Amino acid sequence: MSRALAHAERIPLDAYYTPDALAASLVALLPIEATDTVLEPHVGGGAFARALRGRCLHVVGCDINGESVGMRECDSGLIGDFLAFDDASYRWIVGNPPFRGFEQHVDHALTLGRHVAFLLRLAVLESAGRVECWSRWPLRRVWCLAERPSFTGSGTDSAAYGFFWFDRMHTGPAEIVPGWSWRSA
Repeated sequence: MSRALAHAERIPLDAYYTPDALAASLVALLPIEATDTVLEPHVGGGAFARALRGRCLHVVGCDINGESVGMRECDSGLIGDFLAFDDASYRWIVGNPPFRGFEQHVDHALTLGRHVAFLLRLAVLESAGRVECWSRWPLRRVWCLAERPSFTGSGTDSAAYGFFWFDRMHTGPAEIVPGWSWRSA
């Protein structure tokens, strides 16, 4: 059984960084065009920003921590809470949002971008309280990770993860890709 870390046990600012190899494998799945400007709304350690460099025209990073290493990986940056920014639109928004309150991050990203691709726990698919969210979110595809990543460098947690691709133009059921191996991608 998975147990969420108590508030006192969590890393400040929920700074659980995505491994570079995982971010590179996930970004490679997406049909990002060379002319796109992509927003990484929780740039943190910069893994997604590094993976996006060379794939698109411009990488914009956003982080609540202006000193995060990931900000140096971006062509431009926004310092502050992603949920407070609403003055631009993007073709793609890609990253790893905080687990707590992820619903607001998906909602907000879908107001700013046509395509949103977030690394999330597969447990987000559960809960009667999220039925309304899933009815309005245009989920296109979920790659279910076969291997659990380590966000601390010292082992994995007890949660399974997936890469969720939302597309505002998508209608119909989502495609679920089970057992996708990011280590061998």
